[in-house]
Amino acid sequence: MFEVKNDQAEWRKIYAKALTLNVDDVLTYDDLGDLLDRDFLADRSPIYRTIRELEKNNARTLANVKGIGYRLAAAVEHEGLARSHHQRSRRQLRKAVSKAASANRAEMTVDERKRIDGLEMSLRQHSQMIRRLDLRDKEREAQLKDLRREKNADVAELSERVDRLAELLERHGVQPQGAS
Repeated sequence: MFEVKNDQAEWRKIYAKALTLNVDDVLTYDDLGDLLDRDFLADRSPIYRTIRELEKNNARTLANVKGIGYRLAAAVEHEGLARSHHQRSRRQLRKAVSKAASANRAEMTVDERKRIDGLEMSLRQHSQMIRRLDLRDKEREAQLKDLRREKNADVAELSERVDRLAELLERHGVQPQGAS
């Protein structure tokens, strides 16, 4: 039968501690081991639940500090962390396609071949869809960059015109509105 080890789930202990952290504070592996009264590295699952809870309920996250522990990340770091996970997910998808494609169909039953072929096709479609979305994102980013460049040029031109008008008004003895 299932027995409760402690009065509180391990992730809740870490979560409570994480709520007290300031940006860039680190929970070391030793701290986590002391908090859980066990070797934290033997089972990291409580930290993953803690991170999910922090992200869902507190708009915060922990970033791994390799070989040391977990650090409370600043809000501006979340984009980079998300992009990093996205890159890793793409690599994992490529690996999944490779694994499915490399299976020796001659050693499989008809049912097994159908399943692996279906899986490979699904993974390839997923990969192609992501590739198309990435291309669309790059096109949109280029369009936004062009629009920003045009806007900045337009603002600079308008600013120059306003300056020339202010000079002209001053030459004719008219004090421009808003000038002191």
